[in-house]
Amino acid sequence: MERFKNIESASGAWITVDGRQVLSFGGCCYLGLAKMPALLEAGERALEQFGMTAPLSRYYGFSQQPEIEVIEAAKDFFGTEDAMYFSTGYLFGMIALNGIADRYDVIFLDEKTHFSLREGAVVTGKPVFTFQHMDAANLKDVVRKNLQPGQIPLVATDGMFPTFGDIPPLDAYQTVLKDYGGWLVVDESHSFGAVGGLGGGAVEKYGLDRERVIAGGSLAKAFCAFGGIATGSAQAIDSMRNASAARGSTGGTASSQAVAAASLNYVKSHPEMLEKLRINTKRLKDGLKSLGISVEDSESPVSTFTIGNAETMITLQKDLWEKGIFVGYTTYVGAGPAGAIRCAVFSDHEPEDIDRLLQELETRI
Repeated sequence: MERFKNIESASGAWITVDGRQVLSFGGCCYLGLAKMPALLEAGERALEQFGMTAPLSRYYGFSQQPEIEVIEAAKDFFGTEDAMYFSTGYLFGMIALNGIADRYDVIFLDEKTHFSLREGAVVTGKPVFTFQHMDAANLKDVVRKNLQPGQIPLVATDGMFPTFGDIPPLDAYQTVLKDYGGWLVVDESHSFGAVGGLGGGAVEKYGLDRERVIAGGSLAKAFCAFGGIATGSAQAIDSMRNASAARGSTGGTASSQAVAAASLNYVKSHPEMLEKLRINTKRLKDGLKSLGISVEDSESPVSTFTIGNAETMITLQKDLWEKGIFVGYTTYVGAGPAGAIRCAVFSDHEPEDIDRLLQELETRI
């Protein structure tokens, strides 16, 4: 059995692994908040007051103050009528697609969308069709061919795809949907906090009309918190609270809710965190391009690329690890059969950290 490496510190630009300091460009700690005192203190206070156990289920009509606080913080941060919190972002697809199942007839998925949306779609029992990755023209064609007269479509997609960090043209999708009165469900797990002028995600980036838009996902990426949220109209969120995945699962612990609320409030009052992320993102992407490496040209903090074959990239990852630098070699959703090298930059990276990675890459390419 393979031995896992032992992480002995909080996530961020620098981590301790098996007693060794490592410069990390792996994972998703985009805003670098994992050790932020304001978040730790909020979690500690809630832990002392409410303990470790999960609260009485919402199925019986109970809530607690930290859950109320994270809902209010989410409504304020994302500017939506309502929001809900749940124990893990992976439930978002189940909750959203099933919660409003009586309002649409057919589901259309980006072919590279995340497992959580795919599995949520299957559970609905509704017809599911895929369209070509981030291709609004193909979406329009697939909808036209597969939607019967009078039927209402729902399009589900990631707001930022986790492997390459590509951001879909949600405005074009919404244009397609408006002809049918359709719904748009966006898994913003990787785009919340990292994309959009205020960090509100891809929906904010494109300034979408939110009347028939549900955005949500994990808070464990940019916000460095535990659990997931969904945002949308009060009517849609109310329906989603009655979805089986929402009623049958725990609402999370008070400490996780408190940390999530503190993170949302902290990020809103400290826009410099996102600004630093933008600066670091540009520095890394410009540097990679100067080395002749092609990466996604967007505000996404993820820079993913392929070099040679799988063996070449695995060797590159191992060589960097020997130098005390971690980058991901990934075969995750969208990476392709050969895999890819995924580099994520965070707000707590310093310029010299990024330059060090670029210098090491330059000697190996």
